[in-house]
Amino acid sequence: MDNGISTVRNLLYIVLVLAVLSIVADGYVGMQLSQNSEELSRLSLLLQKQLMTSAVEQSQQLQQKMEKLDQDAAGIDQKMQDAQDKFVARMNHDLPPLMDKTMDNYIRTRAPQIERQALKQMPR
Repeated sequence: MDNGISTVRNLLYIVLVLAVLSIVADGYVGMQLSQNSEELSRLSLLLQKQLMTSAVEQSQQLQQKMEKLDQDAAGIDQKMQDAQDKFVARMNHDLPPLMDKTMDNYIRTRAPQIERQALKQMPR
């Protein structure tokens, strides 16, 4: 009987040791998970701050690019207005003499033809 009690006692001792090891392991794993959870929480907060900082920086860069494009567009508009003004001034200067010359040539070439047609249509 001592052998049976000894065996049962050894088995109970093994079960007790396994239970204690399981409790210690669960506690260790729980602490590690808690630490990991805290680290993940801090990391999440850090990433959110970095994301917000990045978004603000990109927004500022986009705003600067848009302002530069607006300035370039304003410069182009001014150049177009200057070109249009020069064109209008040139046409006002060059077009009347050109029109007069063209009309004179037209009249000079067409006058004899019109005169002949008029003579043909006149009753005799």
